[in-house]
Amino acid sequence: MTAWINDELFLRMRGELLNFLHHKMGNKDEAADMVQEVYLRWRRQDVSGIGNPRAFLFTVALNLVRDRARQQACVSKHAQAMQVSGENVDILDPARHYDGQRELENLQHALNQLPEPVRHAFLLFRYDGMTHSEIARQLGISKKTVERHIQRASEHCLAILAEFRS
Repeated sequence: MTAWINDELFLRMRGELLNFLHHKMGNKDEAADMVQEVYLRWRRQDVSGIGNPRAFLFTVALNLVRDRARQQACVSKHAQAMQVSGENVDILDPARHYDGQRELENLQHALNQLPEPVRHAFLLFRYDGMTHSEIARQLGISKKTVERHIQRASEHCLAILAEFRS
């Protein structure tokens, strides 16, 4: 299929996708951004072999919503861990709060820099508590690949946080 036919297919479903994402996320601006991300992924795909384009687009959209929820959970867990580990530090201290916010932003940025399969495996392991075997089954990859993805993501996030702290 040519690119303009692919665009036409997407445009026919854009409004429905936007409504779906707005309902899931509760924020129309974020939903519009997410529709744009769905479109970019649609354009990168060889859609000639996709039997049901509507199902494909809604699956991509739902996966993006889940990824965002996992990322937000990651940031929340990190914030809670920082609060627990900082018992001797006044959490209401503006400088500490600012540093904590910046560290969380850097962690979010680090996660966003990772390729989708690496980020997805890392979040499933770290924040959904899945085992390497469970992740491998869910993603359809080998356990060894899951281990490499998690290692890569961990090293990347630690490097970004180390830069922030230095």
